[in-house]
Amino acid sequence: MPERLRTESTRPADVIGQRRARVLLMDDLADVRFDQSSVAPKRAARLGRLTVLGAGRWHPPVTERPGARFIAVRGRGGVGKSTVAANLAVALAGLRSRVVLIDLDLRHPTQHELFGIADPVPGLKALMQAQIDTMEEALTPTALRNLHLVSGKGIAADTGSADVEQQHRLLRQIWELDADVVIADVGTDADGDLVDLFEMGATRLVVSGPDPSSIRRAYNFFKEQVVREVEHIAGGTVEGGMLVAGLNGNDLKPMNDLLAQINGRPNIRAALEQGLRAFAGHLVGNRIRNSTEADLVHAVSRLIASYLGISVPVLGGLESSLQLSATRTSGRPLLLGSGIDRNVRLFHAMAEQLLMDSEETEAPRCVNRPSEAPVPSVCATPPVAGVSDPDGDSLPASLGSYMRRHPRHPVDWHAVYCSDSGRETPVRVFEISLSGASIATLPGLGVGDTGHLVFTQIAGQPRLRATVMNARRPLGRAGLQFMDSDESCARLEAMAARGHG
Repeated sequence: MPERLRTESTRPADVIGQRRARVLLMDDLADVRFDQSSVAPKRAARLGRLTVLGAGRWHPPVTERPGARFIAVRGRGGVGKSTVAANLAVALAGLRSRVVLIDLDLRHPTQHELFGIADPVPGLKALMQAQIDTMEEALTPTALRNLHLVSGKGIAADTGSADVEQQHRLLRQIWELDADVVIADVGTDADGDLVDLFEMGATRLVVSGPDPSSIRRAYNFFKEQVVREVEHIAGGTVEGGMLVAGLNGNDLKPMNDLLAQINGRPNIRAALEQGLRAFAGHLVGNRIRNSTEADLVHAVSRLIASYLGISVPVLGGLESSLQLSATRTSGRPLLLGSGIDRNVRLFHAMAEQLLMDSEETEAPRCVNRPSEAPVPSVCATPPVAGVSDPDGDSLPASLGSYMRRHPRHPVDWHAVYCSDSGRETPVRVFEISLSGASIATLPGLGVGDTGHLVFTQIAGQPRLRATVMNARRPLGRAGLQFMDSDESCARLEAMAARGHG
C-alpha cells in the first residue's frame, strides 16, 4: 500500500482515540463537579498544572510566588468605605483574581452583613486569640467562588493594637494566603499597630465625599502617611526633622519648597524624592451629585500633589444613588445584583485600573514573605503629633485655586481620534468639558500628539481639533485638550450637562 494511503487509513483510528481521550477527560471533569475529593489527585496529575486541595479551592503549584497585592480602603465614618471595599472585591474577583477581603473595621465590622452572612467563620477574633493557627482557617466563603472574607465580627474594639510578635505572625499568614489581591476595610478610628502593619507598602485607597469634613479627613490621612514615610526614610536626621516640621507647621509650603531647603545631604533628599514618587494611593469620590462635587475630589488630588508631593489620582467618582445606598442593608453588594448602571460600570473600570496599575508599576509586592527577623520598627511607630486627629487640621490652601476652569461631565460616547500622521484610533469618551475630554483607547497615543476627535455618535459628527496632554500606558487612558473655540465645544458640553451621555 502506498505510503500516502497507509497514512490516511490510520487517521480514523487516531481520531477515535483522541475522542475517547476527550470523553475520559470530560468524565473526570464531571466527577470533579460532584465528588471532588475522590478524583482531585488523579485530575491534577493528568493536567500537570494544578493542585486541588480537599477544601475544594483551586491552588497554583506549590512553588515560589510573589505575595498578594494589598489595597487598604479608608474613609471618614459614614462615607461608604465598606460599601466601596465590598464592591471592589466583587469586581476584582470577576476579573479572575483570587481575592480575600479582610474586615479591619474593628469598631464597626460590617462586611459579613454586606454579603448577607449571618454566621461567618470566626475570623480576626479567632486569630488574635490564637484559637486558630492560620488565616486560611478564618476564610468565610461568599457567593463568588474566588472571593473569601475574613470577618471582624465579635472582636473587641480595644484589640486594635498588636505587639510585634502578633504583627509578624499575621504578616506570615497573609503571605501564605492563596490570593492575588487582599483588600482591607480599615476602620475610621483605627490607628493602632495592626493598621500600620497592613498599610506598609499597600495601595492606599481613600473614599471621600464632597463635604468639607470628608475632604479634610482624606487630606490629613495622606499627610499622616507622608510623615510616616519621611520618618521611615530619614528619621533621626536633621533633614527629616526639618521636613516633618514643615509638614506640621503653621506656615505650610508646597513640598517642592520644603525639599529645596534640604541642601546639605543630597543623598537624603534623593531618597525622600524617590520614596514620594513610589507612594501608591488613590482617591474615590462617593455620593457625587453633580459635576462641581466631582471636581472637588479632583481638586483635593491636585492639592495633595502640590503640598504633599505624592501622586494620588482619582480612581473614580461614584454617583449618589438609591441602589448603591440600599446595598448597605440588603445583604447583597451592588455588583451581585441584576441591574447595570453607571456605578456598576465604574466599579468594574476601577478594578481593571487597579490591576493594570499593579502591572505597570515596578514596585515590589506589598506583602513579601517575611524572614524570621522582627517586623521593622516603623510598624510600631505611634501616630505623629499633629496628625493623629484627621479632622483637626484645615487644608493648607483653598480648594478654589485647584478647581478646574470648566466642569467635566460624565458621558459614554464613541469617537475616533484622527491623528495628523494619518492614524485613526477608535476611542471611548467618558468625560467632557468645554476645554477637553478624557478618553479610553488602546495604548499608543503619545503626549503632544495632535489631531481631530470625531464624535461619530453625535448628529453631524462634530470634529474638534485636540492635543494629547497626558497618556497612561499600558492602561490606554488619555486626556485631550480642545484647540477649537467654535460653538461645537459648547454644544457638546451642553448635551453632556443635560445627561445625554
